[in-house]
Amino acid sequence: MPTGPSIRPADVNLSEFEAVLDVRPPLAKRTGIPGMVVIPLDELVTDPTKFIDDHTTPVLIVCDVGMRSAYVAQHLTDQGFTAVASLAGGLDEWRHQGLPLVGTAGLTDDQLERFDRQIKLPGIGPDGQSRLLGSTVAVVGVGGLGVPAATYLAAAGVGTLLLIDPDVVEVSNLQRQPIYTTENAGTPKVDAAREFIRSLTPETRVGVDRTPLDAGNADALLKGADVVVDATDSFTARYAISDAAHKLGVPVVSGAVYRWEGQITTLGPSGPCYRCLFPEAPEGTGYLDCALIGAIGPVVATIGTMQATEVIRLLTGGSPSYSGRLGLYDGAAGTLASVPVSKRAGCPTCG
Repeated sequence: MPTGPSIRPADVNLSEFEAVLDVRPPLAKRTGIPGMVVIPLDELVTDPTKFIDDHTTPVLIVCDVGMRSAYVAQHLTDQGFTAVASLAGGLDEWRHQGLPLVGTAGLTDDQLERFDRQIKLPGIGPDGQSRLLGSTVAVVGVGGLGVPAATYLAAAGVGTLLLIDPDVVEVSNLQRQPIYTTENAGTPKVDAAREFIRSLTPETRVGVDRTPLDAGNADALLKGADVVVDATDSFTARYAISDAAHKLGVPVVSGAVYRWEGQITTLGPSGPCYRCLFPEAPEGTGYLDCALIGAIGPVVATIGTMQATEVIRLLTGGSPSYSGRLGLYDGAAGTLASVPVSKRAGCPTCG
């Protein structure tokens, strides 16, 4: 077998190694080299004989980019193990060389490369990525909140996005909705957003609807979604979305902004709904329109990005971060806080 503390992927003959030990940080399920066994790095360094038969057993040590594995291989060599090698460049280089991988959950080579950074994360892995690719998310409102939410969901590999918004692009939108351009002015937002998403992640299917969402059509518009993103600026639409989602049994990740401030919460299906938070719309809420009071783009983008993060957690099997609490972000003060929210007895939607 090849000698030395490291070996390039192209020079690896797996049949020459009795063990392939993966010392990457723990992940739920992930891609790896055929026959690889996941070993906690600290345990391997502390008690190598627990995992390696004897000091002459041929062993290949693997990590993401070859740094951890090189350290372990050198440590084992110093301890008298004579046939230990580190995979130079790690799994990243192995993948780029097009060498065989296992645990890919049916993902293509292109998908493994495109979504590589998040596949490595605890709680996602190949199985979580596969769930994202098979999911459908409805984004209601493709403005300041919906733009970053839809962008990051598409970039993460959500398979289908349903974009619902009756508005056209206006020049005043560009300060906080940067996927649109000056040339898009007068174009339906859903059409311009669809073209942007297609250029970003071509395999994401994008359905669009310019119908204003209300209590009479919300059920039909949201049917088929696994999660709904409420990125609207209307109490009427928020009630309609929450009511319909409760009937459909799907969660709603709701966001809102006010000048330098923003908020986020996850509604239902077992937690509180929007009517639990606001039994009735406050009177005179027209003043909340950002066209009247103003809005700072980065704050809007922060909340929209937080919504996308919450959706990804939900779709990959994680617990919702904002169910039962309302996150409050103050961009002027640079603070993030939260307050508890709960179901309201006698709520007409979920009580």
